[in-house]
Amino acid sequence: MGAIEELRRRYRATWEVFSRKLDTYQSCVELGDAARVEAALLDVERARMEYNAARDLLAQHLTGEIAAIDLKSIAVPELRRVRETARLLWELAGRPKGTADSDWHRAEHLVRAASAG
Repeated sequence: MGAIEELRRRYRATWEVFSRKLDTYQSCVELGDAARVEAALLDVERARMEYNAARDLLAQHLTGEIAAIDLKSIAVPELRRVRETARLLWELAGRPKGTADSDWHRAEHLVRAASAG
């Protein structure tokens, strides 16, 4: 499978996961299951960040911003480190609402700096 096909596959797969997580969250809210709402919302946020990363990577490739992609160099472990770092930043800040994007970008910067140094 070529790079573009793999990027499209990842994009579709992350969208499907994000959509399922949203459905689960909505069900928890509708049932008034407060205990599960917070966990489901966190799952939605993680899925959204993975979807955004896949979407952005595909867009960068399609627009020529990145011409060749070594998919092994953009592996799940790096995304996992970014996700774990973003979660830690969020938790250390007291789990504030509405900081997911800034936490993610800060985590990306920290992971890249750690990898480079």
